Amino acid sequence: MENLSLAELFNNGQRIYQDLKESKLGSADPSYQRQVEEGILYLGRASDLVQRLGIFSENEILDDINANDLRFLLVNAYLGSLVLQQTGGNRKDILERAKTYLLEFMHTCDVHQIISQEDLRILKRFQDSDSAPRLDAATSREQKIERYRREKETDLKVKELQNLLEKSGDKAETNVDVEDIERDLIMSLIQYQILKALEHLQSIDQELVMVLEMEKMRERAAHGDDATSDTRSPLTSRMDPRNANGPLLSKTGKPLRPFIITNKRQELRDQVFRPGWALPTMTIDEYLQQEEERGNIIKGGGNEQAQKPEIDDNDYEALDAETMKARDWDVYKEDNPRGWGNRGNKG
Repeated sequence: MENLSLAELFNNGQRIYQDLKESKLGSADPSYQRQVEEGILYLGRASDLVQRLGIFSENEILDDINANDLRFLLVNAYLGSLVLQQTGGNRKDILERAKTYLLEFMHTCDVHQIISQEDLRILKRFQDSDSAPRLDAATSREQKIERYRREKETDLKVKELQNLLEKSGDKAETNVDVEDIERDLIMSLIQYQILKALEHLQSIDQELVMVLEMEKMRERAAHGDDATSDTRSPLTSRMDPRNANGPLLSKTGKPLRPFIITNKRQELRDQVFRPGWALPTMTIDEYLQQEEERGNIIKGGGNEQAQKPEIDDNDYEALDAETMKARDWDVYKEDNPRGWGNRGNKG
């Protein structure tokens, strides 16, 4: 590696970055991690050479940088992304190293006015996260969606320029300016890495909060008196679990079991902030059972039709009475047709 030029170091590192981007291996796979380490070695060496040779000067404008040197702007962006994919070692150190490379890449882009004003405002929020106001969830989500859309568009443009550059190798394409295509390709790659860097910086800040909190928990556990000192409060650890139903305080005023402090104000608050309708106090089944116990529910019958007693064939009087009843009913229906009493004032 000592004998490789800056261009060779960059090309090897960029190739490994692209291979890992398209790899189907998991990030914890040993082969994947070996490639990550190899890419970091190439790009780390390239970053040192860029700094030593002073390729990028703050006094130069973007147009003064040729396409061959402009691509070296991507070194720290690739480095930050690869370092972030490391799984071994102290996670806090890994996150801080990746953040340093990404911020250095974004600073160089800012110096040469490659980054847009909107992305610059987001970057300043990451650089000064303690004093910067936090965005609400809706605004943060909209920014993520917009960055994702721009990232997809830029990635598509990169692929189109790469295909156009491959076609320009044909001698028949005499009217194609290869240098302009290469410069547009590099600028598109830089814009793509700016969006990825903003995404990585946001995830780094979120993960750092969790990592620092885990370290504090481990420190509290290490300085605790027993293994459960990190999960129990000092008050709870001094309490006797067998005193669940005993007195709250000892004679000296020491708490003997957990308790909740409340007052009349809280009771009034609970009475005010409640639904404006009466809430049920029992289920339907409980209500029916209660009514049944009180004797308000009649069981049986209801659905069964009363059966008409059969008339004995030898009881002539009953048979005659039934026949006369049927005839009277027929006469009544003839004298009173259906709907006769509901003529709607038609006379």
